[in-house]
Amino acid sequence: MMDKEFFVVTEYERKVLRNNRIMVVSSEIDSGTAHEFIEDVHVILNDPSREPVTIIIASPGGDVFSGIAMIRAMRKAQSKGIKFIGEVHGHACSMAFFLLQCCDERAMGTLDVLMAHGITTGFSGDMKNMEAETKLLNYWHHELSNLVASRCSGDEFKEPGFWYEILRDNTPQWYTAEESKEMGLIDRIDDTDNKS
Repeated sequence: MMDKEFFVVTEYERKVLRNNRIMVVSSEIDSGTAHEFIEDVHVILNDPSREPVTIIIASPGGDVFSGIAMIRAMRKAQSKGIKFIGEVHGHACSMAFFLLQCCDERAMGTLDVLMAHGITTGFSGDMKNMEAETKLLNYWHHELSNLVASRCSGDEFKEPGFWYEILRDNTPQWYTAEESKEMGLIDRIDDTDNKS
């Protein structure tokens, strides 16, 4: 297993990446990841350049609240004319899968994978707590189903109901680069990792 220190980026390195309009999501999505991401987006928003921003995604996913905060920051930047290019490096799973779908352009390598599943929670409290949390989960499943369906191609995959059932079932669904391209989950396959 890789040491977590491998993923630490120094402030200087982040500044260099920002200057090159590159953001990296390479760990579990949590409040710390969201904080850095939103900070990076706002730094880029203060730059007069409206050149595209590349988001390198190599993430197992994580917390839905943090992921939604990241999506909100992206949408704010997109409303100001900034485009995001999402590049999968290895995997974009769970919340990282949805982050990728918010990018204006989406790419992955031939060996990379995507994974989608529904939102999970740990219920606690009484019946009213459970009802309130169920309402929230249903809302998110509908919204995320619409998001993914709006980016897909093919009659079956463009239907929000198709994605709602996948999310509601919550069984992890893995997609290869070829499957992702066929379904419209990505726009292109970068074959630079194909040595043949």
